[in-house]
Amino acid sequence: MRLACLLLLLPVVGPALAQAQVPDAQAQPQPVERLVDPEFGISSDGYALRRDVQMLQWVPDTRGDRLDWRDAAVPTGGLDAAHRNPPALPFVAVEWQANARLPDGRVIPHDVIVQAGEWQLLHPEPALLPPNLAATFQPSGEVLTTAADPQSPQPGDLRLRWSELVLPDATGFMFDAGRWVPVPTRGRALDAPAIPEPAHAAVDASGTGGNSWRYWLAAVLLLALVAGLAWRQRGRR
Repeated sequence: MRLACLLLLLPVVGPALAQAQVPDAQAQPQPVERLVDPEFGISSDGYALRRDVQMLQWVPDTRGDRLDWRDAAVPTGGLDAAHRNPPALPFVAVEWQANARLPDGRVIPHDVIVQAGEWQLLHPEPALLPPNLAATFQPSGEVLTTAADPQSPQPGDLRLRWSELVLPDATGFMFDAGRWVPVPTRGRALDAPAIPEPAHAAVDASGTGGNSWRYWLAAVLLLALVAGLAWRQRGRR
C-alpha cells in the first residue's frame, strides 16, 4: 500500500521537486524597439545605438600647436593667434538604448546586457542620409567625414561613426539566486560575469511566484502521506 501511494504521488511531486532545484529556463531577450538616430536616420536592431563625433582641432603642444581629432571643443586659449577652433561641435555624441525583454515579459537590466554584449561598428550608406547631410559627408573606412579629401583633412572637419550593442550568438539569461546570469541557449557555458539584482527586485524578476503553488502542493502531499502512514501504523498496535 505504501509503495502504491508513493507511485501515485510521483507524477505531481517529482516534477515540482525537480523544478524547485532547477533555475528558470534560459532564453535570449529581444530589443523592444528599433533604435534610430533622428538626425542621420541611421538605425539598429541592437540593444543600444551609439554615435561618436570627432572634429579635427588645433591643440597646444610643447613644440607648437598641432592638429588632433577630439570629441569635444578645444578652447582657443593658449593657441597661436592664427589657430582658432569652433566654440562647439555641430553634432554631439549620443547613445540610444532599448529595453531587452524575455519571452515571458521580464526585462533584463541594461548593465547586464552591456556586460554580456559587444559593440559592433555600423557602415552607413551616405546615400541613405537626409539630402543635406548626404551632400556633406562621404565614407572613409569606418567613418563618415566632411573632409573633401579624407586622406588630408582640414581643421574643422568632422568624422562620425556609429556602433550597435549586440549579444553573441546563443546568449541567453536566467535568474538564479537573486542575479541575472548569462548562459548559453545551446553549446558551452559563457564567461560573462553575472550581475546582482537589487534585493527589492529579486522576487518580482525571478517570476517564481506563479510556480510556487507546485512546491507547496508537493510539501502538503508528502506531509499527508507521512501522517497517514504514521496513523495507520499506530492503529495496528
